[in-house]
Amino acid sequence: MYEIDHSLLERIDKLELSERNKQWREEVRKAPWRVYADRERWTVASWKETEGEDLEIRRAKLLKKVMENVRIAIHPFDEIVGRPTVSVIGCQTAFDVCGDYVKDIWDESGVIGVTLDASATLSQEDLQVLREAATIFEPISLPAKTYKAWEELVGSWAVDAEAAKLKDPGLQDGITPQTTSTFIWDKILKIGLKGYIQECQEHLDRYIENRGTDINKIYFWKAAIMVLEATIDHAHRYAALAREMAEKETDAEEKARLIKIAETCEYVPENPPRTVHEALQAMEICSLAKMYENPQQNNSHWGRPDQYLYPFFKNDLANGVPLEQIASDIADLIGRWGTQTFVSGEVNKETHQINFGINNFMVGGLGQDHTDMSNELSYLMLHLVAKLKLSSPTVGLRWNHQTPDWLMNKAIRTNLETKGGIPLFQNDEITIEHYVKDGISYEEACEWRGLGCVYPSLPNHAEGYGSDGVAAFNLGGLMHVTLHNGIDINGKQTGLATGDPRDFKTFEEFYEAFFKQHEFLCHRIFWLGGIARDMRHECTRTPLISILSLPASMELGQDVVQSHPDYYMNGISDRAIIDAADCFTAVNNLIYKTHTLTWDELMEALDSNFEGERGEEIRQLCLHQPKYGNDIEEADLMVKRVSEDSAKVINSYDNSPYHGFIISREGLAWHYFGGLGAGALPDGRKALEPLNDGSLSPMRGEDTNGPTAVLRSACASGYSDICYSAVLNQKFSSSLLNSEENIDKLVAYTNAFMKSGGTHIQYNILDTAMLKDAKKHPENYQDLIVRIGGFSAYFVQLSEGIQDDVIYRSEFEF
Repeated sequence: MYEIDHSLLERIDKLELSERNKQWREEVRKAPWRVYADRERWTVASWKETEGEDLEIRRAKLLKKVMENVRIAIHPFDEIVGRPTVSVIGCQTAFDVCGDYVKDIWDESGVIGVTLDASATLSQEDLQVLREAATIFEPISLPAKTYKAWEELVGSWAVDAEAAKLKDPGLQDGITPQTTSTFIWDKILKIGLKGYIQECQEHLDRYIENRGTDINKIYFWKAAIMVLEATIDHAHRYAALAREMAEKETDAEEKARLIKIAETCEYVPENPPRTVHEALQAMEICSLAKMYENPQQNNSHWGRPDQYLYPFFKNDLANGVPLEQIASDIADLIGRWGTQTFVSGEVNKETHQINFGINNFMVGGLGQDHTDMSNELSYLMLHLVAKLKLSSPTVGLRWNHQTPDWLMNKAIRTNLETKGGIPLFQNDEITIEHYVKDGISYEEACEWRGLGCVYPSLPNHAEGYGSDGVAAFNLGGLMHVTLHNGIDINGKQTGLATGDPRDFKTFEEFYEAFFKQHEFLCHRIFWLGGIARDMRHECTRTPLISILSLPASMELGQDVVQSHPDYYMNGISDRAIIDAADCFTAVNNLIYKTHTLTWDELMEALDSNFEGERGEEIRQLCLHQPKYGNDIEEADLMVKRVSEDSAKVINSYDNSPYHGFIISREGLAWHYFGGLGAGALPDGRKALEPLNDGSLSPMRGEDTNGPTAVLRSACASGYSDICYSAVLNQKFSSSLLNSEENIDKLVAYTNAFMKSGGTHIQYNILDTAMLKDAKKHPENYQDLIVRIGGFSAYFVQLSEGIQDDVIYRSEFEF
């Protein structure tokens, strides 16, 4: 526990963004969507040059080639340098990782879709570069080889299941272990990359001296040294550019800025940084290298920056570095990492809606001595997030019983300024408790960090979430499959033939059929994921990500893409539990308890999407059944039952010798994607509409008994006993902005929920009328941020379906 300087907190409250922060922000707002072929030009060149060499070495040389040759730029507002492209916002592609994953490159128009609703135009020259990359890498890519292997085993089933939105992600999303996780920042900042190179060389020398016989270890350490040196050299390229610019500069202040950039990049990340500024510059260069190695889904997660940067922060202040300068540098990196983009595949566009990397950092939380570690830097980072008003990064506050009121108050004020669910509140104690129950030491568990939305990861375990085509499966889609005897939304037999529901004599027969489908789908996904896991190292390697993100890689001499049972973890998000439970409640009441409807009547209404007068009448009957989120025992217990039985299916899968799948129920914009896999459902939802948002949120508009009723339902769900995290969204009127009393009420409300066992909560502070106007007049609301599932986005960049989803969520007041 830190001793807090409350006068410093008061100084932080008075800070505004620096002029260069403001200048950067204006440039970002004006920047068009840009896609660059720069990286792919050099991946192709390297691949041709290294034909026949070992894959680990080839991938190291590929990264080296890219970092030696991609164009770089220093902008007038930069004091920290380094971006994936020469523009302030730009996308690189990942054909060498994903294969031929951007189908738009074969269209002569040159228009590339970067989100569901936004696009960029490429020159014919750049198109040819990307087409050559796609042609070369597609046959040898992990997706192509894995889908072929799956086809040998299950025919077209895997492709059909993905097309029916029953599972995600697709392998074309390009996720490999640790690409969505964080680097070991505390060690990088302690020893610098030079220290890592020395360790690699020592391991290499010792192994050869001891006559080790696994040549792959030798290749790995050599590859690691190569990419670490390439990262240092990339920083030196910026230093050289800065000195070149300084020589031509006549303005003394501008010349001094450029010389400082040069001196900093000549020193870090090669050496351990001495100041906040140097630490942030080292982090940016290392993050760039990570992105260049695998641009797809490669987010620059911070982990716990208020812990590992705190000594630099306090030392800078003690040495007279102005607080304003420190704040400006931190705001720079928050903004830079919050506007990092990539060219995503089709599935990712539907599950995410946006193409900003969902970067994540956390503040507060328990430490090694079991005390809360919130400090002045935690407070400063929240303050800067509020001032920047960006949709990303995702910011999480690790709540525990010791979380101080001053930090909670600042977090709520930050939420009021950003409006769109920033920060989120995640129960630190529940996450740590789950890890400890699963055999992780407290010492490691308390250092957990978020990746993406709310998914937790560990510092000493490689995170494989999503990397094997395993991240989420769709209980809403499963409900559709069960209602149609194993036939999915596209008319394919992806499920089991569990029977026509018209023949189910009891509710339990229907319920049992659903869970037969669940076990079949879930266990098949896990099995196929295991095949992808064991094939992965034959297709790609990531020596830089390995050496800087997983301590065991150094000791093992092994790339993280070749998973080691002692250090590999993976998770699953069993989504749409609320939808499934509300459907079960409706069927049980309407067909089996009250006999209001027959299965024939219900199925006719569902298959017609509730068309006609009778269809709408049946829909209203479905809508008016007890719904989760209203503190109704019948509905809440059904959610608890489905949640527990889903977990039993997951936990029954034998994943040995690897750790079992952890359950973390995420957010994203997955409910849009998942909704495309389900026709009309017995809860009254129409075909293809989004499912319930988050994973613990009530269906939009169905929580009619007020906000505290939602919290009681959430606590009754039993999620906290089962999953590491679960996303609960709530929308409050902007009247919350009106008084200190309401801020205190929202702090108390949040504390009460967490103390009652809540795993997570986040708030949209938005008026429905304003959202409707933003949909009509997007030009007036370019900066309006909303919380979607587990992340935030600009409202005007979202699909119409998700816009309506946010608009029609219940709006509460105190």
